[in-house]
Amino acid sequence: MNYLTAISSVRHLSSFITTPIYYANAVPHVGHLYTSVISDAYHRWMKLKYPNDTHLFSTGTDEHGIKILRAAEKSGQDVKLFCDSVSQKFREVAVEFGVEATHYIRTTDVAHKQAVHHLWKVLYDNDLIYKDIYKGWYSVVDECFYKDKDVEEIILEGKKTMVVKGTKTIVELIEEENYMFKLSKFKNEVRDWIVNSDVIRPKHYLPQVLKFLEMEDDLSVSRCRKRLPWGIDVPSDDQQTIYVWLDALVNYLTVIGYPQKSTLWPPSCQLLGKDIIKFHALYWPAFLLGAGLPLPRRLFIHGHWLVDNTKMSKSLGNVVNPIDLKQRFTAEGVRYFLLKQGVPHEDSNFTEVKALNVINSDLVNNLGNLLSRSTVPKLNVNQIYPNSNDLDERLLASANELIEELNVIRDKTTKHYDDLMFYKGIEAIMSVLKQANGLFQLHEPWKMTEEKKLSSLLFICYESVRISAILLQPIIPSVSDHTLTRLGIVNGERNLTNATFRYNTSSRGSLGKNNAPFMNRLK
Repeated sequence: MNYLTAISSVRHLSSFITTPIYYANAVPHVGHLYTSVISDAYHRWMKLKYPNDTHLFSTGTDEHGIKILRAAEKSGQDVKLFCDSVSQKFREVAVEFGVEATHYIRTTDVAHKQAVHHLWKVLYDNDLIYKDIYKGWYSVVDECFYKDKDVEEIILEGKKTMVVKGTKTIVELIEEENYMFKLSKFKNEVRDWIVNSDVIRPKHYLPQVLKFLEMEDDLSVSRCRKRLPWGIDVPSDDQQTIYVWLDALVNYLTVIGYPQKSTLWPPSCQLLGKDIIKFHALYWPAFLLGAGLPLPRRLFIHGHWLVDNTKMSKSLGNVVNPIDLKQRFTAEGVRYFLLKQGVPHEDSNFTEVKALNVINSDLVNNLGNLLSRSTVPKLNVNQIYPNSNDLDERLLASANELIEELNVIRDKTTKHYDDLMFYKGIEAIMSVLKQANGLFQLHEPWKMTEEKKLSSLLFICYESVRISAILLQPIIPSVSDHTLTRLGIVNGERNLTNATFRYNTSSRGSLGKNNAPFMNRLK
């Protein structure tokens, strides 16, 4: 199959965005939330950019595997009921933070099991799955096998213990009969796809991806049912359970009703954390090639979130609960902080002090104060949005640099948002708002006596806020809605095409009546 032809044949103006499905052995933390929020921001951006097209956005929970079975046993719950509870918590977090997924997939769903079975049968019928004795070092935590070169012996609690190099995850030597997938058959095709299609973003992760290609031979894609009873059974062999990662990756196909054909395949952008690169950049394309299916157009990889520069850990008690964050910083504040501070090509750091400062500085001071100060009845008695037909020339000249920025901010933001570098787009927008605040402060409108000059200043400030709020809709949708409503901007005028400085507006629109701040200063 010519995968490059398959990629280029997909309609550009539709999007299919995915998060990884989250492992349901514990409740969500801030790392899960970041993946969901950056995916949601990209989904909202695609809808803003292409409002008349079809857009899919999927997320969900991965509910099979020994870790989940053990977590359920530890909680004293039936494993399916345990999964129901954890999956519901992921749903609730998505709702609380405005993550508007169009599809929510659970690997315990009947439709998903049918999709997994169908793909297995296709791979088997294509002579890509065979049975063999497999021997390797198995990690329960990672739910995968490691080779001799990947493990080492250490002394743990006074005993010799085999662990994975680097992560120190405990492994045990297992020899059993498994089904194997001919991964080695596709390594060259996968390498060509990775190198020639520019699929890996940011490119910072490309060397790591290529290194994985050098390591893998054929892949064990089943486990003994006695050892792994909680999972999808191998068709025609109830003594074997399908490998959890083969099971989990099929969720992306489940979204579009596989095995039925869909014009929405392949995904336009699949977002994932750096810890699951191998599964998405090596195993996943190999499975798709084996089934004769087009490959994803982009794999977008991001780093992890640290807390006070320390990796999150239950033992350290520093796992950050998203609901706690919402209560402390508001949902929109948290969305903004994660997207402003999240730098995809490296690990990001969460601290309460930093979150407080960023949200207060950017949202409350920069955006919020300009909106509230410029719209107060004392300055704008009639509560109207001035027109631009008769602007004061001297004031216009003093705002020349700001207006030039307003003329290019849409293109700047588009470039950054297209690359999922939301933090860069946000920085550009905040720079414009800072300039607008400076202009407002410089001219001291509360002292102005010339109506034309005051009207001109308010128009330029309103335009700065209006354009910024339109461009911030994927980042902070509720705050943007509040801001645009206060300026009297109706829904039909909130499109990307409207995010330009308006030189010739003759009509004077009325401001919205809700003059309450969209966010109070956080303490």
